[in-house]
Amino acid sequence: MIANSLYPVALAASALWFAAAFRYFSFKHVAAAKMMIPKSQRESPIFLTAAASARFLGGMNGAFAALSIMLFIFWASGSSLFTHPMERGALLIILAAAHFSQFIFNVPILRNGERQGDTYWYVLKGPMLFIFVMDAAQTVLNLAAGLFQFAGV
Repeated sequence: MIANSLYPVALAASALWFAAAFRYFSFKHVAAAKMMIPKSQRESPIFLTAAASARFLGGMNGAFAALSIMLFIFWASGSSLFTHPMERGALLIILAAAHFSQFIFNVPILRNGERQGDTYWYVLKGPMLFIFVMDAAQTVLNLAAGLFQFAGV
């Protein structure tokens, strides 16, 4: 069944992506801020505030990484936890929503022309392009896996 094959793939992909985001935004928070704040504004005290704020994003990604890892371990160990397709589908849709939330808010910035002077950031350049594409791909993967669970395919 497609649903049974996609479930561990989606969980593993989510675990890896959320863990990478946790590491980047929690421990490389200054680099994350540099990605979003132009050089001309990095001497501002607001830069350090933005860098510290990135850690909140890291924390949320860490929680989703832990959830994905736990679900993968349950699946790999043959545990009876979360074996029903509706349970798995709901969890995958939640993970899709988490990925989607990190993708969708870059869309207005992209549509408005990305960086404008000292505001916003580039979406289609540098690390943000990779993040933008991966969050979109993770959204699609988890959504598809969740819908296949619901459909019982």
